[in-house]
Amino acid sequence: MEQFMVIGLGNFGFNVACALSKAGKQVIAVDANGRRVEEISDKVRKAVTADVRDKKAISELISSNKIDVAIVSLGNSFEASILVTIYLKEMNVGKIIAKASNEDQWTALHAIGASEVIFPEQEVADKLALRLVKPNFIDYIPMAEDYGIMEVAVPDEFVGKTLMELQLRNRFDVEIIAIKNVLTNNLVMIPKADYKFELDTVMVIVGRNEDIERVRSK
Repeated sequence: MEQFMVIGLGNFGFNVACALSKAGKQVIAVDANGRRVEEISDKVRKAVTADVRDKKAISELISSNKIDVAIVSLGNSFEASILVTIYLKEMNVGKIIAKASNEDQWTALHAIGASEVIFPEQEVADKLALRLVKPNFIDYIPMAEDYGIMEVAVPDEFVGKTLMELQLRNRFDVEIIAIKNVLTNNLVMIPKADYKFELDTVMVIVGRNEDIERVRSK
């Protein structure tokens, strides 16, 4: 089983550690604040109070626990985020996910070797803006450039028709990978051609962003 280490227990790090643990993952939570460590101690496999700037302390934790994924969430100290990311890279941690607070931090963390850099505030802002300007937009996951997965409310004109009748792949060059009824939570994965669209459903579409937008705007 993969071992996760969350370094920094501010609101973001704390919630990520708890969510991973609830999902059944092995999580080690690390912070210099003993109070935060104590608060999370019964929610994760292991909670450790340590000075994250201390390379030796981080090295001992990594080597003794065989960490596969490290999440660096030190929003109050960008210098510490840089140091810890460099340490983890030198220690050959397989995947390093670092949290940035602005675009400059995002660029710097990528440059020093973070596998992935997240910018939660920007992502939340982007999703909110999309939801406000596109009423039937529900959620979106970016993929390769110009491609994504979008969850979209089923247009009224689709209701009562089958996938075969609508010919969405031929007309829009997209794939419907799942359909969910928002009232019953019934989920249909990889719906067949004879699936008939119902009221109060959303569809999960994968394809080029511009093609998904054409479907969304129906």
